[in-house]
Amino acid sequence: MQVGIVGLGKMGFNFSLRLLEKGYQVVGFDNLSEPREQLAKQGGINTKSLEELCTKLASPRIVLLSVPHSAVEEILFAESGLVNYLDRGDIIIDAANAYYKNSIHYFQRLKKKGVDYLDMGVSGGPGGARNGSSIMVGGNETVYKKVEEVFADLAATDGYGYMGPAGAGHFVKMVHNGIEYVLMEAYGEGFELLASGPYKELDLAKIAKIWNHGGVVASFVLDKIEAVFAKDPRLETIEGFVEDLGEGRWVVREAIGAEIPVDTIAEALFDRFRSRQKDSFSAKLAAALRHEIGGHSIRAKK
Repeated sequence: MQVGIVGLGKMGFNFSLRLLEKGYQVVGFDNLSEPREQLAKQGGINTKSLEELCTKLASPRIVLLSVPHSAVEEILFAESGLVNYLDRGDIIIDAANAYYKNSIHYFQRLKKKGVDYLDMGVSGGPGGARNGSSIMVGGNETVYKKVEEVFADLAATDGYGYMGPAGAGHFVKMVHNGIEYVLMEAYGEGFELLASGPYKELDLAKIAKIWNHGGVVASFVLDKIEAVFAKDPRLETIEGFVEDLGEGRWVVREAIGAEIPVDTIAEALFDRFRSRQKDSFSAKLAAALRHEIGGHSIRAKK
């Protein structure tokens, strides 16, 4: 099976490697030449434009977008965008974790041209992309079934599924990320108390490891916390400035519209804003976790 992948960053490149290992022919495009060349060294096909990518794929084409959500519309609909080179029955899989209402808009625009669109919420970061992600898919269910094999091969065991009509995959992922905000905040507060309490020599990495083996707070995030503290036991090299990519804001906005209280998610979002005004231990851990889980950049102490 052939799959085109647009965007060979930390997620897209690892998706490519995983599919190559599963026996797929991967046709890749990125604006940068280095990841394209690295893909070719791994057995993929290097293309230098969206048009060339489409010419290398047999119809019906499957094209997976692994780009920032802010870039999706331009990649699809710009003067030299994908839509100009696709045919009826081709399938776009949008793994950009976009705002779900934008996903519905893309679905509707592409449908008019006979091109199918599936929104793919994905969790697990670059490590998941390489070793198996959690995948949530929205769109036409018949189209989903046509390419279900791709989702099965990208996902961890039992880690994928069809969520519902267009936008559902990205909506579910949006809520997932809101919950993740809360988890990071709760762990950050707890470890800040441990670091600042009466026992000054506590080994925070050891505590995280012990909690993660039989403790009720065990989790994937706690596993990453152990890794963070193993590298920097007191987070002395990290500035407590926590960015956000928008998902928490989207959750709060949706909750307001639905009149659903999401107090803890909202507070976790506001704490990220607060982190940009002061340098707290909790914020440092949240910043380090975003890097450890998703490969996002952190601000080093100057």
